[in-house]
Amino acid sequence: MAKAKIKFADVNVTVTVPVGTRIIEISEKVGSYIAYNCREGDCGSCLFTVLDGAENLSTPSSLEEATLFAHFQEVLDGWRSAGDLESLQSMMRRENFAGKTCRLACQTQVFGDATVAPI
Repeated sequence: MAKAKIKFADVNVTVTVPVGTRIIEISEKVGSYIAYNCREGDCGSCLFTVLDGAENLSTPSSLEEATLFAHFQEVLDGWRSAGDLESLQSMMRRENFAGKTCRLACQTQVFGDATVAPI
């Protein structure tokens, strides 16, 4: 069975896990401060940041992207009057919400080494 190393920067713990394990399953065991609630991708409480190895994590599903987008809607509202909201949304989805920085621990599977931390 293939394995991957995940480092939880907030508690400085690195664990080796089977490929396909979800981040939330690991974070609970190592005592990371990644919060969680529904565990189904709806609430957005298990938000975390990928510090390294984003390419080694599962591709965000449409549910995850929608939840992340809704979570940051308040931030986007602040930008609404500052410029072109459509371009900003497109950029944030592509560069930030699409798995490079912010993810949901309940939805994200590990396929290779990565470093993560709570937001």
